[in-house]
Amino acid sequence: MNLSWLQTFIYIVEKKSLTRAARALHLTQPAVSKQLNSLERYYGVPLLYRTSRHLEVTEAGKIVYEYSKKIMETLTASLNDVKALDKTIQGNLLLGASTIPGEYILPAALQRFQELYPQVRARLEIGDSTEIGNLILDGGVEAGIIGADLKNPMLKQEVILQDELVVIAPPHHPLAGRKTITIKDFVQEQVVAREKGSGTRLVIENRLKEKGISLERLNIKLEMGSTEAVVNAVAAGLGISLVSHFAVKKRIQVGELVMLRIEDFPPQRDIFFVSRQNQMLSPPMKTFYAFLKDYFNTH
Repeated sequence: MNLSWLQTFIYIVEKKSLTRAARALHLTQPAVSKQLNSLERYYGVPLLYRTSRHLEVTEAGKIVYEYSKKIMETLTASLNDVKALDKTIQGNLLLGASTIPGEYILPAALQRFQELYPQVRARLEIGDSTEIGNLILDGGVEAGIIGADLKNPMLKQEVILQDELVVIAPPHHPLAGRKTITIKDFVQEQVVAREKGSGTRLVIENRLKEKGISLERLNIKLEMGSTEAVVNAVAAGLGISLVSHFAVKKRIQVGELVMLRIEDFPPQRDIFFVSRQNQMLSPPMKTFYAFLKDYFNTH
């Protein structure tokens, strides 16, 4: 077995042509055909067959193709990891984040990370949790930090941090003098909410469903596309809201807002590190992930 046979086979399958594969590999077509024949002799079965228009992959060929990709990805990852032992971590860190981690948690973490690894260039894309999941699948970013479990089998999600959801109200609100309210109180009030697709909104919807309450029962006065906009609307007296404590702790400390908790309503929610399933992380991202786990444990 020669690893170059596997690489050549991957190109043949993806290009659906010996000629195009040869061109991409800068080889002659006879050389590509010879490698394909050697691989088929090794497995003892045909891996491709010709139709009138192009090459088709046999069932055995599909299996060999999938394993070949994994072998070549593992080989590349091992090479990158070995190189990283002798060199300072460098390269691009392409990261996505939903609103809460992106605006309130990651800036300080990234600042510290770049002090430790100045040769890493970071780019942070912020969107709602669903958008970040799609961005990862489309290859726009390598990984993300989000506030919702997307339950997508193509994504791998690991809990990396705990957040707390709290009710906020302006200081002059009728509920402001109370430390706790009931679900019934919350449902009866005018609510300022995040838009559909937001991790915070998804968590709230699921928690309400657990209590037998549909989102339609909420008196949503206003939907807004960012947590900061929601917080500003509440401070202006447009209603109350349920938001991340990370987003409002400073405003609560200075008295711009008051914080309430809902009885029998678990406030904790998970913040996830998310990446494509079965994908090897690049050295900068692997280093950042390890850094984040340590950073969150100490801050």
